[in-house]
Amino acid sequence: MLSHEPQSSRFLPSYLRRSLYASIIMIAVLLLIAYSVQWIGTAPFLYWDERIQNVVFPGTAAAHDQLLTVAIFITSFGSFRISLLIALGAAILCWVYLRSKAYSFAILSSFTAMWVLNTLIKEILQRERPSLQHLVEAGGYSFPSGHAMISMGFYGMIFAIWAIERKIRERSLFLPCVLGTLLILLIGLSRVYLGVHFPTDIVGGYIAGTIWLAFTIPMIYWRARMQLSSTPRP
Repeated sequence: MLSHEPQSSRFLPSYLRRSLYASIIMIAVLLLIAYSVQWIGTAPFLYWDERIQNVVFPGTAAAHDQLLTVAIFITSFGSFRISLLIALGAAILCWVYLRSKAYSFAILSSFTAMWVLNTLIKEILQRERPSLQHLVEAGGYSFPSGHAMISMGFYGMIFAIWAIERKIRERSLFLPCVLGTLLILLIGLSRVYLGVHFPTDIVGGYIAGTIWLAFTIPMIYWRARMQLSSTPRP
């Protein structure tokens, strides 16, 4: 939590500083988790990975056909191309309709940070993807899941901004909270269903995105409050 409201001119440096802290802590936490798993032994984690995969991953061709189209549609929201289009569209909407450069910057920076940091962490840890049949094409390493990081850190930011707008106007937070949680969970689940990620990859991506949001959302909230209080009332 912030101890005081930042001045308007201090928003950008304060936000960037918090983003840097979030990035450092995110990398440190994921590396700590990965090396702790190696020290403890991978057997217990692989055991739970396999048990969850046996429940989620479709075991027959008929099961593939039933939900494959839905899973591919859901997982597409975590792809680079689709998430980039949504990032640009949401940023423009916030700039033009809500007249908030802070919202636009938060959306674009969250998108960029999730993709860059995910690539960096994957290259450091180099966990191979599951040996299951991949129902969609997937390249690169497995931990943490980029789709999970994008869903939590990027889409989580969009839904957080929606929630902030409703909160400062004393409206219900039910829709942004429920819809945001549902989308985040479904994107992660779709990656396990499609056989391209271990469940622990999804958890790692969620942890990374949560760290990002924990550091950046307070700045966005206080900036929105300040902007509302400075707007002349009719």
